[in-house]
Amino acid sequence: MIHPMMTDPVPDGISIVNGDITEQHVDAIVNAANPSLAGGGGVDGAIHRAAGPELDVECGMLGGCATGDAVMTKGYRLPARYIIHTVGPVWKGGDQGEDELLASCYWKALEHADSHGLSTIAFPAISTGAYGFPLERATRVAVATVAGYLRETRSRLRVTFVCHSDEACHVYDSVFHDPAIFKSAIRVDLARNRTETVPDTPGDIREQVAGQLGVIEAVYGIRITNRDRVIGEIARGVKSREAASRATAALNSWIALRGIAGRTEIPEDVLRNILANLDAR
Repeated sequence: MIHPMMTDPVPDGISIVNGDITEQHVDAIVNAANPSLAGGGGVDGAIHRAAGPELDVECGMLGGCATGDAVMTKGYRLPARYIIHTVGPVWKGGDQGEDELLASCYWKALEHADSHGLSTIAFPAISTGAYGFPLERATRVAVATVAGYLRETRSRLRVTFVCHSDEACHVYDSVFHDPAIFKSAIRVDLARNRTETVPDTPGDIREQVAGQLGVIEAVYGIRITNRDRVIGEIARGVKSREAASRATAALNSWIALRGIAGRTEIPEDVLRNILANLDAR
């Protein structure tokens, strides 16, 4: 559910620009992705084209992304070092949990940025294109969620909302000048968004992890020297292929952020942390 929070005026570190999100010089840009993480139309397609074919390869091994969730990849040919992909809700009239799912997109993206030590992040207007979410309502959810996150977590992230048109900038500006939006800033109870997964066989899980590690090695030109142990630890630590995909996606993000090359051994504490975070979610 969405919780109301009492707040002060708009926090420092939030700004609006009119421009192209693929041209933003920030640590991470957010992509309004589809569940398959394959480049589509609108912002998603523009980001994939600008980042280059390497992004398609990396996204192809992440196992997709659920609505309201987020995953991270390298930025490749973009000015931004990283891309945080999040899947917004399709508008169904406003009474199907759309606000909460959209808030979760922003919250999860900010968590990714903070957990990886980033300083700057830029958002598009998630779900307001082909997914049909009304722009003003989506803007209120976006601004309130970001404001709530920055206050609750005391994050020092600098957040930019990138508008694709003068009309969108006008809507964002109007929301920023509405004091009520910051008095009703929101945070998301992510526990409500958990989805039960059907357990797969240990063999299915091991096969999937092995395949995805192979893609990681191919994308980055590396060799994981303790590959068998990594496969075994992940396979024992999860109960479904969906959870295994999230574990390998987290491992991919760890490798991408460190610029690892050549032969490498995945530290035991990294695997433990990845599996512990999966349990926490």
